[in-house]
Amino acid sequence: MADEKIMTVVTDYRREMLCKITSGAVDTIPKITHIAFGSGGADCAPTGTQTALNQEEGRYEIDSVTYPKPTTARYTVTIPEDDLAGVSISEAALVDESGGLCAIRHMLPKGKDTGVTFIFTFDDEF
Repeated sequence: MADEKIMTVVTDYRREMLCKITSGAVDTIPKITHIAFGSGGADCAPTGTQTALNQEEGRYEIDSVTYPKPTTARYTVTIPEDDLAGVSISEAALVDESGGLCAIRHMLPKGKDTGVTFIFTFDDEF
């Protein structure tokens, strides 16, 4: 993996959707509704051409969206205490309502224990 351990890319799929909405080719694009988590991101970098995580382990509905800066949407999800126990989470993706991956992040593995709730945020920066 590259020197920086946290790497995020906007997918080609999302770039195409943004191009179409800003050019007026379409009136709407699918909204982001979930964050998917996986265990396959520790030894590789995400790519814009990915249509799936390397090893998806779970997908969770967005709890809330805030805007810490005018050009950043911060999505928050909760992984319940008994979900993904024993999984080392090393990849995450913003997923839209059509199931398309919009942005993918690889990170250092985070172990998930039984009985521990994870609250995870993913910043979508423009």
